[in-house]
Formats: sequence, structure tokens, C-alpha cells
Amino acid sequence: MPPASPRTGQDPDAVIIGAGIGGLTCASLLARAGLRVLVAESSDVPGGRARSWQDPRTGVTVDIGPHILLNKYANMRALMARLGTEKQVFWQTEELLTVHDQGRAIHFKAGGPLPAPLHYVRNLPRILPSVPLRHLLSNMRVAWRTLRSSAGDIRAMDGESGRAYLQRMGVNSSFIDWFWASASMALLNLPVEQCSAAALMRLFAQMMGHNDVAFGIPATGLSELYAWPCVADIERHGGEVRFGCGATALQTADDRVDGVVLGDGTHLRAPVVLAVPPTALPALLPDAHPLAARARHFEPSPYVSCYLWFDRKLTPTPFWARPWSPATFNTDFYDLANVRPPAMSAVRTGLAGVTHDAGSMMATNIIWSHRAAHLSDEEIIAATVAEIADFAPLARSARLLATAVHRIPMSVPCARPGIEGMRPPVRLEKDLFLAGDWADTGLPFCMESATRAGALAAEAVLAERGRHVALALPAPEPGGLSRLLRRKPWRDGVAG
Repeated sequence: MPPASPRTGQDPDAVIIGAGIGGLTCASLLARAGLRVLVAESSDVPGGRARSWQDPRTGVTVDIGPHILLNKYANMRALMARLGTEKQVFWQTEELLTVHDQGRAIHFKAGGPLPAPLHYVRNLPRILPSVPLRHLLSNMRVAWRTLRSSAGDIRAMDGESGRAYLQRMGVNSSFIDWFWASASMALLNLPVEQCSAAALMRLFAQMMGHNDVAFGIPATGLSELYAWPCVADIERHGGEVRFGCGATALQTADDRVDGVVLGDGTHLRAPVVLAVPPTALPALLPDAHPLAARARHFEPSPYVSCYLWFDRKLTPTPFWARPWSPATFNTDFYDLANVRPPAMSAVRTGLAGVTHDAGSMMATNIIWSHRAAHLSDEEIIAATVAEIADFAPLARSARLLATAVHRIPMSVPCARPGIEGMRPPVRLEKDLFLAGDWADTGLPFCMESATRAGALAAEAVLAERGRHVALALPAPEPGGLSRLLRRKPWRDGVAG
């Protein structure tokens, strides 16, 4: 690290490195609190791992990959409310999820009059044709233990893999392969035998603790949903977002961070918020720094996202999934033409101004995509069309108007055993903070975790200035019967 330069009147009150969702959330809240903030972003656009752009071949706005929101995640919803974009989300309130399994569509209904987790009883007739009752009942022990566990109890499971824990709890191996392997892949982005039991059971506790869960699909591009509106909000409140100008090093004074060196050579003395993924830290921190050592434990989970425009409507279903299998590729499927306004899926063909009103605009995800790394884009598209046709047979006769394949090296960090205990706090030391999904937020690696980390980091920056305000909303607490059965308060041992 270079030594600190003298502080000038031009130095900001805080420098946020990275314009992803965590950095933008932090900067927006600090700017609204009256601080002069500077966001330094190495890319030419905001959004980080959750962004969108106009596809050059079709003229259609596409995300880096389709993302899904959860109505129980309060910090992301609060961010959209501040930005005025909360109505740009399509919420599936009637149906929780459609799962395509062995040629049959299982429609899981949301909510119901019974308290959680008894609300799932209404879906029992839909599940039994695919899963024997005895396999379902093998989950009773793990469900009972989870209902009675606090957040601290669940965190204590971090040293064991999800599959090992489920087997030890007596869960049927076939059910692990059918349900738990799919849940781990879809929600944690890695196989159940490689994921932390703590990370998996925290998700299970949330699933059992709420009878009003709903998934949401952005009805616009992610950059329009939050990224560019956040930039405008920061600038409206006196802050600056500088693109194409990332940080190259942190400055030190008296063995602590005292500022940052930007890519354009600017030296700034100010508190620093690191809003970058763990893979970006080696370039900023010396090898001996404790955060650099932690960051090396966070392995990226890659994925491949496909976009396919068809000349006709394939299905009225906005979103469906299929059980995880190593023999297939895609896990989740979205027909964005059922979610977005027609103009947002109209494909540009031929000369400028000539459009074709696409029937279906499909987006899919190949999660933990190592098995597809050797395939060409054409091979991936062919496999994806065949998997879409399993659910929507019209795909076999429909004409493809355009396709796009995005290979993303990191969706989220891998929630491997032991990683929960490695997640760092948002306040690292005086004048050095962290705002990213991998911080210790009490949440899985996701957009909500990044948003909450950004709010917690803003709180910590203000606290060092003697201003103690509550900006971060708590992680959701399981309710229903678990609130009555739990032996200790849920929030014991939870960060924030």
C-alpha cells in the first residue's frame, strides 16, 4: 500500500470502490445523509454482477442473467421504494413455483390460511405422484430440529455439508436427490454435497417460517430497476459516480487504511468502502492483510445464461424450474414476454427500425456451469431448446429469431462448509468498510445480502462520525409455528 497523501479540501467524505448493488446502496444512503461521496467504478456502467444492457443483435434489453426477487427481502424492496421503481416487479402471488418433473407440471400454490409450515399441506396432493409419502416423512426430524433452532443454532452447522447433515438426520437419499439437490443448486448455486449445512438450513427455516412467500421477476432490465436510478439518486444528492476509474491501491497511515489511489492517478484521503467481490481484493490489499486471507476462501460459482427469441408464444407461464440432474443443463426458465411490456421483447431484424414482435423471450440459467464449459454456444442453445420443449412442446416447431449466450464467471461465492464463519463484518477497521453479498449479513449470498451490507456499511461510516442511525432492515425472521417452538430468540448470533 502507498503511504497516505495530505488531505485536501477536495477529498470526499467517503470513497466507495465498486458500483454494484452494495456500493450503490451505501453511496445513496450516505449521500442522502449529507456526505460528499465518490463511487469509483472500473467498468463503464453500474450494476456489477446484477446489470443489464441492450443486446446489439436484437435491440432488446437483457440482463447478465435472469434474477429473481423475494418479497421477504426488505432491504432490496426499500431500495426500490426510495428510487420509485418498486412497481417494476412482477410478483407471483397466486402460484409460488411451477416445477416440471418427468413430463408433469407441479404447480406449488403460495400462501394459504394455515400457519407456517402447515400451509404446505395444500400442495401435498400435487407432490405425492412424484414422491412417495414415506420419502416426505423422512424429513420430519430435520424439520422439527429446524423449527426449534435459532440463527445461532443453525450457524453452528456450518462445518458439515448439506448432504452429510441430511443423511445424518435420516432423510431419504432419493428425496435428497429430488428436492434438496435442486434447492441447493437453485438457491445456493452449488451441489448439495458441497454446500454448507448451515447455509442450506437457514434457507429451509425461512421456507418453513412464512406462509406468504412470493417470487418476483423484474419487469424491466436490472440496470433500469436500480443501477442507473441509484446513480441519479447519488448525483442528485451531491455525490459523484466515476466510471472507467477503479481503485488501484489503498493508502495507509500509521498502519491503517487512510485513503485510496484511483486508476487515473488521483490520491484521495477518506474512509473507504470496499464494494467489490472477493476475487477483486488481491489487487488492492497486501497478501498479509487479514481480509485478503479471508477473501481467498471465497470460490466463485460460475453460470451460463441463455436468451432465446421465438417467433410465437410457447407458454403463458412466466417462470418454471426443473429438478436438478447432472444429465441436464438448465435449472430455471423465464418467459419474459409474459412479464415485460411487449415493446421490451420486440426483436429488431434487418434494417434499423424494422421489428418482429417476438412470441416468447426465453431466459434460462445453467448454474454451477462447469459441465457446460467445453460446449460451444451453438451446442448450449440446442440443449436449451430441447429442455424448453420438455415443458413447452411448441418450441420444437417454433422458429428461433435470435439467441445470446452469456458465460458469467461468478454468480455468487460458493457456500461451502465453513464459509459462514469466514464471512467478514462490514466494519473491518477504522475508516475501512465492506459492502458486498459476502459480508456477514445473516443472509445467503444474493442481491438482498449485498443491499443489506451496503446499508450496514453506511451505518458504520456514519457511526464513526458520531451519527448513530438505523439504515439496514433486519434479515427476515421465521414466524408461524417456529416462533412458538423455538428454544431461543432467532436473532442470537446474527450480524447487524
